[in-house]
Amino acid sequence: MKLVCKILLSFIVPLVVTLGLWGWLSYSTMSRKIHADTDLILKDYTENIILRKLSGHEMPERFNGVYNTYYIHQVSAEYAAENPQAVYDEAESYLKSQEEFASSRIRKQVFMDNNGQYYEIIVSMPTFEQEILIEHVLWWTILLFAVLFIALLIIGLRVLKRNLRPLDALLNWMENYIPGSKNSNIPSDTDILEFKRLATVAQQAVDRFEHQYEERKMFIGNVSHELQTPLAVCSNRLEIMLDRPDLNEEMAGELIKLQRSLRHLIKLNKTLLLLSRIENKQYPDKKIIDMGALLSETINENNEIWSFKNIVAKIEKKGEFTASINEQMASVLVSNLVKNAYVHSTEGSSIEIKIDSTGFCISNPGESPLDDTKIFHRFYQPNGRREGSTGLGLALAYSVCNNNDLTISYSFTNNRHTFTVSKQ
Repeated sequence: MKLVCKILLSFIVPLVVTLGLWGWLSYSTMSRKIHADTDLILKDYTENIILRKLSGHEMPERFNGVYNTYYIHQVSAEYAAENPQAVYDEAESYLKSQEEFASSRIRKQVFMDNNGQYYEIIVSMPTFEQEILIEHVLWWTILLFAVLFIALLIIGLRVLKRNLRPLDALLNWMENYIPGSKNSNIPSDTDILEFKRLATVAQQAVDRFEHQYEERKMFIGNVSHELQTPLAVCSNRLEIMLDRPDLNEEMAGELIKLQRSLRHLIKLNKTLLLLSRIENKQYPDKKIIDMGALLSETINENNEIWSFKNIVAKIEKKGEFTASINEQMASVLVSNLVKNAYVHSTEGSSIEIKIDSTGFCISNPGESPLDDTKIFHRFYQPNGRREGSTGLGLALAYSVCNNNDLTISYSFTNNRHTFTVSKQ
């Protein structure tokens, strides 16, 4: 969930509940007030009629033109004793002016005249006007609630987005950050203290990382460079020892094993040195390379090398794919990807290469997908260490792409591993 949505929910939900309670209380209070006013009118009307009855004055018309009606009938003393209080209720009453029945509020009260005779008066007042008024109050309350909710939501969203711009700028900078490259300064143009502090802390972390990154590159490069001479000397001495006539078979076998390990170490050292040079951008001279032609040439070379596996390489060319890249780097990229496909293909299987104007892809058969989060890491070998493999081939390909505005990706579909190279 986005931070803006989280903050909005955090204060909108309590606010909506508060507004809802306020609307309900307002509506309930107004409804009770309207009913109370109606009851007060009925009470006054009732008392007026009772006074007229007791004073002997002329009684008003039962239907007074404002929909109020009354009925008076004699009741027993027992009934009067059982109903000493005035009672309010809802009922249907007849409206003479409308010639129909309507929902009304009624008031019943027992009183005694001067002769000691008990009477009950029933006064009614139609409530459809009050109901219309209450309905209008309800709809206006709902409308006010909706308008306030929408206004608060829009204002809150705009205010949050405006104040969170420094955070968005920092996140965008971090998404585009490339270690070892010339990156722009961390955005810190804000007067919000927390965001200023966050930018400062981020800058300090980036500075530490860049320093460690440069030291690591220098260490790998220096170590690889310094190892070249002693490794070459050891290799030459092993060659000399293997040429000695007094060498017995057991010692010769041990020396051959040692020579094999030494060659692997030399190969690993050369690859690490190449990686260091790529990351240090020591191959600046670039030119337009026809990657399709380079792929075809590399496929032909590997067909001869891996002829014993009877692998069929199929090239499907739908367009020309060219890239501005150092010639040696292009060769490293293509040769490592093609070699990887041949090494990990079973005998009699097929390798498929597709080329178009946007890039190329190389696929070979496989039984299960590889870990796409580690496949381009150095020394990653999913099925254990393979004889003669350094575990740096795909790391080299990734480094070449990363330093030449190319993108490399991995996918596994229909039991085939596919590596795709395209322009950024």
